[in-house]
Amino acid sequence: MKWVKYIFIVFFLGSGISLLKAQVIDEPDSVIVTDIEEEEEEEEEASEYDSVIVSPFDKYWDFIRPRNFLFDTAYAPANNFYIGWDTITINPYKEDLKLMNDTIKLILANYDDCSFHPPAIGDVTSTFGFRNWGRRQKFHFGTDIRMEVGDPVYAAFEGVVRIAKRSADYGYVVLIRHNNGLETLYAHFSQLLAYTGQPVKGGDIIGLAGSTGRSTGPHLHFEVRFKGEKVDPSNIIHFPTGSLMNDTFQIDAGCFKHLYEVQSAKLRAKHIKTPKYVKAHKGDTIVRIASRYGVSSKRLSKLNGIKSKAKIKAGKKIRLR
Repeated sequence: MKWVKYIFIVFFLGSGISLLKAQVIDEPDSVIVTDIEEEEEEEEEASEYDSVIVSPFDKYWDFIRPRNFLFDTAYAPANNFYIGWDTITINPYKEDLKLMNDTIKLILANYDDCSFHPPAIGDVTSTFGFRNWGRRQKFHFGTDIRMEVGDPVYAAFEGVVRIAKRSADYGYVVLIRHNNGLETLYAHFSQLLAYTGQPVKGGDIIGLAGSTGRSTGPHLHFEVRFKGEKVDPSNIIHFPTGSLMNDTFQIDAGCFKHLYEVQSAKLRAKHIKTPKYVKAHKGDTIVRIASRYGVSSKRLSKLNGIKSKAKIKAGKKIRLR
């Protein structure tokens, strides 16, 4: 009878592996990231992150969407503003809203389908705007909230999850399109608790805080978007009290004037020449030198043939460009 028992165990394990493989094949948008959205605060070569593979044993798989779930895109929210329902690309719209002539009034809260809940409970550590990154200033397109790993993160408004995946920059990321016309993005989760096509209400838990992706510590990176372009979240949410600034919000060209400043900063940066070679200091690594000069550690590592965290002898010449 023992050999019968062993055959059964082998058959069971084989079936389990086949089932898991079938899940991976059936849900490519959750497993293979084919289009990575750059997080502008720390730009890298986008091509370096193409086709990032997420293991089927990753924590995302701890949460299983309902069997045979299929979202009918005819019921996608805010169809009066948006065309299409892209579950992979974070910004598929590519509209230049800083040139818009109209003013659009969005209703953020009422008694029907626009309930609000703050995305997280915690102190704001970084706001929307320019901040120092190495020797350069880069624009931070969201609001960062300090959190502990495992703290709950909430949907801000009612809507439907458009994206729930792993990105090289954002880590585990969720993007929700709301009934009011806005889209909100939540990044660096330790674990996702939402799936593409899931209807949510303001206050529903969509994930647990963490430090995945390009992050230096556990926090929530929170963005508010309209047709793909970011707007300052503090114009909508009063983070110290966790309440709305107003029950309505007006979208016009003024909401996107920061894009002119970003363009100007990029042009200025092109005229500032980075030295071609520098000498390493005592205790330097590629990562430390890259941070000091505001360049990519991956590119620096390739240029010099040195591992990013390897200690470098003081005085050694390092090529920057």
